[in-house]
Amino acid sequence: MSADLNLNLVGEMEQRGLKLYPIEGYEIYGLSRNPFEQLASEGISDVESIHVYQEIDMRLSMIISEVIGNRSSIALSIIGPLGMGKTQRLKSIAKAISDNRGKAIYVKVDTNDILKLTRDIFYALKPPRSRTNIFLENLSRKLGFIDRLEKMLSSTQEYKSRDIAELLTEQMGKYPYCALLLDELENMQTAREQDKIQFFEMLRHFISNMPQGCIVAFACIPEAYEEYSKIFPAFFMRLHYEFKLRPMSIDEAYELVKKRLNRVRIRDTADPLYPFTEEAIKLIHELGHGNPRQILRLLHYVLSESAKHKFDPIDDYVVTTILEEPKSLEEYLMRIPREYKDLVEIIVHKFNGGPVSYIQVAKEAKKPGIQVYDQLEELIRLGFLVGDPKGNYKVPEYVRKFLEEESDAKVKESEE
Repeated sequence: MSADLNLNLVGEMEQRGLKLYPIEGYEIYGLSRNPFEQLASEGISDVESIHVYQEIDMRLSMIISEVIGNRSSIALSIIGPLGMGKTQRLKSIAKAISDNRGKAIYVKVDTNDILKLTRDIFYALKPPRSRTNIFLENLSRKLGFIDRLEKMLSSTQEYKSRDIAELLTEQMGKYPYCALLLDELENMQTAREQDKIQFFEMLRHFISNMPQGCIVAFACIPEAYEEYSKIFPAFFMRLHYEFKLRPMSIDEAYELVKKRLNRVRIRDTADPLYPFTEEAIKLIHELGHGNPRQILRLLHYVLSESAKHKFDPIDDYVVTTILEEPKSLEEYLMRIPREYKDLVEIIVHKFNGGPVSYIQVAKEAKKPGIQVYDQLEELIRLGFLVGDPKGNYKVPEYVRKFLEEESDAKVKESEE
């Protein structure tokens, strides 16, 4: 935000009766830090204290009770766009199984290679290496278990879906309770169709012969789920439950804000939403389309900018002012979330704003293609990039104008 714009904002805020503080930091709001920085639940130790419960959480709790209490075996899917809380739900299943002396295998799918993915599942079964475990591993090798598995995972031609499923059932059946949890299954979309069929066939056989007290659950985005269900309907018919995550309601958004703020308060307040007003949260909820991750990103950015400029309280006028279109290329780049900034800078500086494919960006960034694809798609959802019909990525038109102005300025300089 430019100095002139900031001065104008300060003048307008003072006219509207908003208090402006001379000190920096979140202390002006009675907060120790920005509570919206952590978007994912993995990095939060007491995640239960800030989780906003929806209908799916009650249903999952009932399913877990059924599995633990009656040793039932259940297969389910969790479908929703990025940022809707799929990972957190899978992790809650894993914790419940582990807390009851069970074995939970959680695999974040980061490949389209069914051999690697299957290997990751079996590797998760291996306990930490010790003398006893090394002895047991050598014994398993002598008995042929490891050799059989390695042979079947040597190539897709050797991949025997039924036999692999039987080995998995045998190993997981050694525990009183178990869970197979596959996250971000959409990352398999680029695999060959035959490979996908083989993998889902393996899962189908496993679900058909699950050990007692077992949960099989996977999470993916709606587009991938639709594609997979068309390719292999026999597998999806085996699922007992299908959960489609819905956007947060405005009341749930209020609860999210209250819980996050409460964790970092260093000064009591009568209003649990302070420094935000209800109107500000309503606007952020609307702009984030009810997606928890997008709401958290907006809250983090708005609170950060408000603290810098000492706006108090943070109402819908402040939110609108902060989130209006950037006035320069520099301001645009400053708004990009830290974990995605390198990708946007590559598109801006290396490819003149695009359009460019995710493969080209991945090569420049020296990152896995699937990871870059997911991040670029998230940037589209956040409004920092746009896609084109060919599947390429580019900056919005207002950023294109900044680039053209910058290019014109350089031409003028060279002529002078």
